[in-house]
Amino acid sequence: MKNYLLLILFVASTSSMFFQGCKSGCGDGTSKKAGDQTAVLHELADADKLNPLTSSSANSSYMQLNIFQGLLTTDFKTLQSVGLLAIDRPQIAELNDGMYKGGMSLTYEIRPEAVWDNGTPITAADVIFTVKAALNPSVQSQNIRSYYEFIDDIVADSGNPKKFTIYAKERYILAETMGLNVILPEYAYDPKGLLKNFTIAQIKDKANANNPTFKTFADDFNNKHDREKGTVIGSGAYSFENWTTGQSISLKRKANWWGDKVKDAPQLAANPTSITYKIVNDWTTAITAMKSEDLDVAYGISAPDFVELQKNDCFKQHYNLHSPISLQYDYLGLNMKNTKLTDKRVRRALAHLMDKREIVENLLYGLGQPIVGPIHPTKPYYNRSLPDVQYDPDMAKKLLKEAGWEDTDGDGVVDKEIDGQRVPLKLSFKYNSGNDRRKNYGLLLQESAKKVGIEIEVLSREWTVLLEESKRRDFDIVALGWVQSPTPDDLKQIWHTESDTPDGSNRVGFGNAETDRIIDQIKTTLDEEKRKELYMQIQQIIYDEQPYVFLVSPKERIAIHNRFGNAEPSINRPGFDEKAFTVKVADKP
Repeated sequence: MKNYLLLILFVASTSSMFFQGCKSGCGDGTSKKAGDQTAVLHELADADKLNPLTSSSANSSYMQLNIFQGLLTTDFKTLQSVGLLAIDRPQIAELNDGMYKGGMSLTYEIRPEAVWDNGTPITAADVIFTVKAALNPSVQSQNIRSYYEFIDDIVADSGNPKKFTIYAKERYILAETMGLNVILPEYAYDPKGLLKNFTIAQIKDKANANNPTFKTFADDFNNKHDREKGTVIGSGAYSFENWTTGQSISLKRKANWWGDKVKDAPQLAANPTSITYKIVNDWTTAITAMKSEDLDVAYGISAPDFVELQKNDCFKQHYNLHSPISLQYDYLGLNMKNTKLTDKRVRRALAHLMDKREIVENLLYGLGQPIVGPIHPTKPYYNRSLPDVQYDPDMAKKLLKEAGWEDTDGDGVVDKEIDGQRVPLKLSFKYNSGNDRRKNYGLLLQESAKKVGIEIEVLSREWTVLLEESKRRDFDIVALGWVQSPTPDDLKQIWHTESDTPDGSNRVGFGNAETDRIIDQIKTTLDEEKRKELYMQIQQIIYDEQPYVFLVSPKERIAIHNRFGNAEPSINRPGFDEKAFTVKVADKP
């Protein structure tokens, strides 16, 4: 492993020479983009789709924040919930009698100024439709459906179509912050009114799961609103203009956006005249583009590149560099349904083959920290009693032997009899092309695994292909990451067995009745101390079962053109809010 890390350091030093050589072109430091009102952001890969209920990639969700809106949003600076489509946070009541006894209600009012692009008001009917669409079992929304399941009914105010009350039989920890984080226009996403005559209760009723009307609606909804201009419609300040696969996705600020009429609401700020996401799937080319000021913003910059940029005075004449804590973590997902990986001793052996301390020091250049589970270390219920799984090839070899894996034919690869056949322990490792950090994880694992008799094939995949293969569970080991929010963690999306479906996020096949019970309890336990105990329990079980090799929580690494104001970083994903950027006035000649 250390030899390979030396190779990485050599490559980084070569990159350093590249950066050093660029300083001669610094000129007088004049920016060619002074006063430019547009924003061009770097992306390593295409979005998967722009339908906020069916997309599953983080970069898609970042783009959607400019097109769509929820009732509330998180203030980037305070991390507190504030009204977005809604005038303010809801009035919340705990219900102690009636049909919702033991549950809760939340009453919202949508801003009077809020209208759709066709001029019609945004009302409770749109909220009700969105919930129905998310809960429709035929809609490919499994990755987010758990956030809407607490809703049992929504009743519009008889005298005010913009006011409504949500009723729930249970008290959900994220009822205020997650359940309605996007609202869709009913007129555009259900023009035939297919869901209008169904209640939320009827859509949630499993007896109606195969309702043909639900399927008819979903056939259109799942496919029509992904990337065609005129079909991706939200209440946000920007309209979707164009998507050229592998090149760019473009948004344009609306000329008559309703948010401009609202005063003293910084969360509605929308300043750049257009926002373009430019896809460049390797960092060498992306850094070159930044040096030419062809990109305004980049995030997730590779650690060696980021460190070298910090030393580059020419670059810093035009860009500000930031490295805030980021609510994310990297992991290797292990397909627990693969017969080679069903034994947790094999999965733990793989964990002992990743040297996280070396990763932090030599791959992240100190810009990150090791993790042991799915809760971010900044959260108060992170289980600090769990010891890190140390890099220990001898322990890995011992665990493999205990699990019955030995090299019986002397070919250097351990093997085992499975279903009457002698099977070698050969595994594929998949990552998204252009992500050098994940590629390096694979190469490090490949080298250390070879020492204990495991053969690892490292395979790159284009991002959308990797997502599709992971949905099909077509992997042995997959390198991915999760981005989280400052709110309490609802673990159902990733760890519940109900999420172990093609469109769900439990892609490794984790869970049983006991873990489901704990996860369900977490969702409805409002008492923070009691909920903390449950978080501790589930972290312990996940740690023992090793469905992921939990690696590191990297700090974000961001470069933002210095012509932008209001661009300070935040712990909230993705670390900046491009629509809020103000543009400095160009100096007069």
